[in-house]
Amino acid sequence: MSKNKNKKKKNMNQEEALLNDVLGARNVPRELDADEIAVSAGALTLTDSSDLEQYVQDSIAENWDLGEDQLPPQEYAEDTGYDENGEYAENPENISDAPQKTKVKKPRKKGRIKEFNRRAFNTHHRPYGLLGIPHIIATAVWLAVILGIGITLGYLGWNCAADVLALGKEPAEHSVVVTDEDDIASISEKLKDVGMIRYPQLFKWFCDFTGKGQNTLVGTIIFKNDIVYDYNALANALSYRGGSLITVSVTVPEGYSCGQIFKLLEDKGVCTAEELENYAANGELEDFWFLEGVQRGHKYCLEGFLFPDTYEFYMDDTAENVLNKFLADFDYRFTDRMQEKYTALLANTGLDLSLRDVITMASIVEKEKANGLEGYTISSVFYNRLRNIGSYPYLNSDATILYDINYYTGREMTAEEKANSPYNTYTRIGLPQGPIANPGLNSLDAALDPENTDYFFFVYDKDAGEHKFSKTLAEHEKLVKELGLG
Repeated sequence: MSKNKNKKKKNMNQEEALLNDVLGARNVPRELDADEIAVSAGALTLTDSSDLEQYVQDSIAENWDLGEDQLPPQEYAEDTGYDENGEYAENPENISDAPQKTKVKKPRKKGRIKEFNRRAFNTHHRPYGLLGIPHIIATAVWLAVILGIGITLGYLGWNCAADVLALGKEPAEHSVVVTDEDDIASISEKLKDVGMIRYPQLFKWFCDFTGKGQNTLVGTIIFKNDIVYDYNALANALSYRGGSLITVSVTVPEGYSCGQIFKLLEDKGVCTAEELENYAANGELEDFWFLEGVQRGHKYCLEGFLFPDTYEFYMDDTAENVLNKFLADFDYRFTDRMQEKYTALLANTGLDLSLRDVITMASIVEKEKANGLEGYTISSVFYNRLRNIGSYPYLNSDATILYDINYYTGREMTAEEKANSPYNTYTRIGLPQGPIANPGLNSLDAALDPENTDYFFFVYDKDAGEHKFSKTLAEHEKLVKELGLG
C-alpha cells in the first residue's frame, strides 16, 4: 500500500515538474498548481497524466500567437523528448528523467471553454472605440454625418436643377450689355447680377457642353417679360437672337461727312467715333465691288460710300457691323440703272472717270446745290470745266476747301496749308483728292446724268434761294454785281 502511494506521488511529482518546465519556458505565470489548473481550466473530473498533457498541449497550440513554423506541439516535443506526432524521441538531448514513451491524445475541442479564448474575446469586443468613444455613439455620429451629407447634396442638386430649368421663376424683363471683350464666363456673371441665374459657373458649363457659348451677340440684349428663360433659352437668346437687342433708329442726313456721321452714331449710343474711325481705316470689311481702288489707312477713307438713309442699329454695336451696314445699303442703292448711266456718262463726256471720281462729283454737287432740281445744272457746270481743262483748270468750289478746314485736319489751317491742300479746288486742277461728303440719291443721279448745258459759272441768289447760272465770265461778274456780292 505504501509502495503504491509512493509510486503515485512520484508520478505526480514528475507531472508537476513537466508542467513547470513547459509553463516556465513560455513565461506563463503560475499561481495554481498543476492539478488546480487542469481541473478548473479543463473542466476535468479526473486528473491523470494523459489528460493533463493533452490539455496543456491544446491550450498552448490554440491560444499562443506564433507562426506556423513555431507551433507549440513541435516545441513541446523538443522540450519534452516527444516528436511532432507525440512519439517519444529515441535520442533526447539535455533532458533528464525523460518520461515513458506515451501516445499523445488528439485535442478535444468540443464542449471546452478556454480561458485564453475568453480573454481574447474580451480584448477585441470592448464597448469602446477610438478615443474612448462608445461604439454606439460613434455609429450614431457617422450616421448623422452621412445623413447630413446626403441632405446637403440633395439640396444643392435640387437648386442646380431648378436654376437650369428655371423652376419657380417669374417672367420679367431684363437687359444685359455684351461687349467685344466679354466671353461666356463674364456674360454669366452679368446674368447673375440681373437675377436671371444663380450659378454662373453652372451656366458656363452648360454653354460649353452644348456649344451655344460661341459667337454671342454684341450689344444691349433685352430678355422679354413674357418668357421664362431656362438655361437653354438663355443660351439661344445670346447666340441666336432669341432675345431682343435694344435698337435705335438713326437718320443720316444727305451731305453728312464721315466725321459728322461718326459723331451722330456716338451720340445715339450705337458706337464710339474712335472705334468707327479706327475700323474704317484698318478694319476688315466685306468685299464690296465699288471699294476697288479706295486707299485705306485714313479714318475718312470711306467718305462718299456711307449712304445717307434711316437705319436701325443696335445699341453698343460694333464698328464692323455699322460700317458694313452702310456699305451694304450703298450697294443696294446703286442700281443696275445707275451702272448704265455711269457707262453712258463716260461715253458722252469722253472723260476717264473712276466710280470714285463720280462719287466725288456727286459729293460736291450735294454740298453746292440749293435744291434737288438745280443739282443737275450744277453738275453740268463742273463737267463742262473738266472737259475744257485748258480754259477752266479749276473747279473753284468753296465746299471742297471748307471740307478740308473743318473735317480733314480738325483744326484751322494756315494760308500755306490751304494753298497746298489736295481739297483746294482753287489751286488744284480738276477734282479734289476724294469725296467731301456722302451724297444722297438725287446728287448721285445728278452726277451720273448731268443736264446738257453751256454753263461754266454759277452764283447763289440768297433772296431767291437758288443759284444763277451764266455761260461766260462777263455774265457771271454782272450777276455778282447785281446781287451785291462783288
